[in-house]
Amino acid sequence: MATAVVFLLIAIVSQAAFVVVARDTAQAAVTAAARRAGRPGADLEAERSRLANELMSIVPGAAEVTTSLTTEAKVVTAEASIQWSPPGPDLIPITLNTSATAPMVVPP
Repeated sequence: MATAVVFLLIAIVSQAAFVVVARDTAQAAVTAAARRAGRPGADLEAERSRLANELMSIVPGAAEVTTSLTTEAKVVTAEASIQWSPPGPDLIPITLNTSATAPMVVPP
């Protein structure tokens, strides 16, 4: 019985570690997309598509990715929602939500 409990705890701890890594990786990608979209002449739709493709490739277990990029008065907001299936036993469904803002770059 104790062995089963130990293996269950190992599964839970390893999935918690994967969640932290996946969320940090997704947050870094969303922040980078916001900064890229804030450059002069940036194509928001191309950056949004690039962000979605990037998240699908760098977040292991990403099943469905929804992204958006919006601009409001000199600020760019990037948001992503990821339906995530962790490696190993699928204990609970997980949705990772991240967002970042960056200022619009104004040429001197």
